[in-house]
Amino acid sequence: MPIGSRFPEVLRAASDGVEGAWSELYREFAPQLLRFLRSQGATDPEDLLGDCFVQIVRKLGDFSGDETGFRTWVFLIARNRLVDEWRRADRRPTVLRADPLVAASTPTTIVPGADEAAIGRAGLDEILGRLTPDQRAVISLRFVDRFSLAETAEILGRSEGSVKLLQHRAIRALRRDLA
Repeated sequence: MPIGSRFPEVLRAASDGVEGAWSELYREFAPQLLRFLRSQGATDPEDLLGDCFVQIVRKLGDFSGDETGFRTWVFLIARNRLVDEWRRADRRPTVLRADPLVAASTPTTIVPGADEAAIGRAGLDEILGRLTPDQRAVISLRFVDRFSLAETAEILGRSEGSVKLLQHRAIRALRRDLA
């Protein structure tokens, strides 16, 4: 639920360091950012969410705009933190080892009564996992987080035409894979 007409007041209070204002901003934006980070395959989405809010605190003085602009801005920060994580992962060698304790403790079936939201999230992650990272970002931002074409282009640092093309290709790939 958007903060609405109180947004300028909440933003000003957060800039002044009022803890209640930061709590309100966190409650409003953290669930959306966490969902986005998970959908993009972040290794540790909760940790990355914390990094995003550290960056938001640091750069809040640079922001000017309304609530919609702020939402776009925080998703841009999240996307940048995510890209940084991917770059760090590319620079680190990975060693794959079979750990029998981990393999034995990993459930292979869904237990009746399991969290339905987690199951739904896993299904969405599996579907989005079939796409390229850029296609996944476009689909997530446009259809899950409901950003406009222009806002999605700003978050991804691409042109609107490029976002349209990525969206078209992603939808075509999903239709083909899910048919």
